[in-house]
Amino acid sequence: MLPVQSPLLMAMHDPVLHRFISFLAEKKAEQEANPGKHLQIELDRDLILSVRESFRQNILDGERHLHILSHLLSSIVLQGEFELHSNVIGVLPGDDDDRPFLIRERITRETLFSVMDIDLGNQMLDNFRYKRDMDWVPLQLSANFIEYLPAGRLDTGVNRLTSRVKAEEELWNKVTDELFMIDQLVSRDKHLRQYSKFVKDIFGIKIVCDDDATCLKVHEKLLAVTVAGKDWEKLEELAFVALPAHGRAPTDPLLEFIETKNYLTCDPAERKKTGWRAMKSVVKWHDRLFEIQVQPLNNYYLEIDHMAGPSHRSFKLNRDSMRDEVARRIPLYGFYRDLLKMLFMETDVSFECENASVVIR
Repeated sequence: MLPVQSPLLMAMHDPVLHRFISFLAEKKAEQEANPGKHLQIELDRDLILSVRESFRQNILDGERHLHILSHLLSSIVLQGEFELHSNVIGVLPGDDDDRPFLIRERITRETLFSVMDIDLGNQMLDNFRYKRDMDWVPLQLSANFIEYLPAGRLDTGVNRLTSRVKAEEELWNKVTDELFMIDQLVSRDKHLRQYSKFVKDIFGIKIVCDDDATCLKVHEKLLAVTVAGKDWEKLEELAFVALPAHGRAPTDPLLEFIETKNYLTCDPAERKKTGWRAMKSVVKWHDRLFEIQVQPLNNYYLEIDHMAGPSHRSFKLNRDSMRDEVARRIPLYGFYRDLLKMLFMETDVSFECENASVVIR
């Protein structure tokens, strides 16, 4: 059974998905109880289509809540009108010279709420080609994020807000990690513990400020925001959002802070070796988990360089290495990764491995 507070389940409110993931969990338990017995998983094509569509809709719903929360917070910290910009970092396929491209495009609210983030990024990249030798080649998506930029200059020291969905291109890995409780496995195993930072995967918001002092003020402001804040009147066009949330009292805090780590004014010995600095919190809102970082502007630009550079690709390689190592130790984990990748990549191919097979009817 998946943990009740699983970030993945908090992002999914569809009975089709819950039944399907429970079905996979039962099959996993059945195989573990009889490891020598061949396990056959039969999937109906109509079921596959419904699971795919449900997962897509739930991820879109999770992103919608991320953007709604970003709108709410922007109305507070940006103090007025703001513009939406989609940012895409693209790289040349097979390019080892580290030549990323940052492409920014202003978008409408309707576009933001109707397209999955990764689709929006890929659509933008698809409009561009790079001439290499005699050929025009497409760019590959390295990272993408949404910026909320104030329409005018602010005197509050707040520069912008951004939102980003992490690793949305690896939906099958998310589900497999949850089924096998990979975060707990990694924390217990000395050899795998080095990979623990690659496991967490939640929706992220950054509030970028001019200096450290403003970061601390903004963090305190977030702690004080209530369910029925006066800023909500500016967001009447988001009437499809249930505000206030879940019948809570108007004076209750809007955000439930699960944990906060101070990488901004902490002791130098506790700071990140990379020089990364921010107030980093995990909050709960509408039964979903979000990571909120309040960071200084110079740190923000360092992160942009990181997302575009070799360190970001190195991070992905290390995360993949962690999963490959788990698959070597637990072959069933690799089998479920292949199964879920087949489902979400829409290949519809029966396959098998030692003691397990998938049959599509």
